[in-house]
Amino acid sequence: MSLRGSQTKNGTAALFFGLVLLLSMPFYALGLLHFSLPFAEALPLSALLALVPAIAALGLVARHSGVAAAGGFFKSAFTIGGTPNAGWVILALGFMPAAFALTAGLIWLSGAALPPVHWLSASAIIPAFALFFLGAVGEELGWQGYATPRLIKRYSPLQTALIIGVVWALWHIIPFALMGRNGMWIFWQGGTMVLMRIIIVWLAMNTHRSILVAVLFHMMSNSVWGIFTDFAPYYDPMLMCVVLLAPVIAIVALWEHTTFGRRQDS
Repeated sequence: MSLRGSQTKNGTAALFFGLVLLLSMPFYALGLLHFSLPFAEALPLSALLALVPAIAALGLVARHSGVAAAGGFFKSAFTIGGTPNAGWVILALGFMPAAFALTAGLIWLSGAALPPVHWLSASAIIPAFALFFLGAVGEELGWQGYATPRLIKRYSPLQTALIIGVVWALWHIIPFALMGRNGMWIFWQGGTMVLMRIIIVWLAMNTHRSILVAVLFHMMSNSVWGIFTDFAPYYDPMLMCVVLLAPVIAIVALWEHTTFGRRQDS
């Protein structure tokens, strides 16, 4: 699929993707140093990569429409907009924790020897949620706030989700490799991320393109790791891919002939 024509007055999705890649290079290099964030020792310094999509998007909006427009664009990540009811917000918050719980349950049922779960202390949980919220804003302001509206003028929401999902997964290959993940883990995690992006775009299309709903979904997918500090033994990306596949198939089947299956011209 060509990205030609996927543009508005504020630039193209292809330009955004290229700028994200360029700005990511220093953060990829930081990953080689194996330093941790001073305020979150469990996270590598390269985790600041999460801010790159927002930086790229804000820079492009400011360049084409001015600083005031960029400020308004930034604020859009913190407003719920015209969400029709609280059910969509609850779904965004609960979807990935439920999927993680199901995945962990399947691993446990398989008879795998699992270590005891270690929780963050109560005093650390709120800062962890705040950290993952800001990281989600950093990513979704770019992927959902900037790239999606530009692609969706040429492609259907499903096609848009697939394009961004693939780019999103490829963008994570180097960080995952620097974390010591093997090729199969990275492959299945990439598939999981594509499925997650389909869910994110579906949630946004049903909440008047709310960036905040996308942020909440993204935040909760990462917050499981923030609360359960040794969740890795309870997670298998191949199982997560399988767990997410059924709801994604249902989403595509049920919404294919409505807003999720048609180009959005406005």
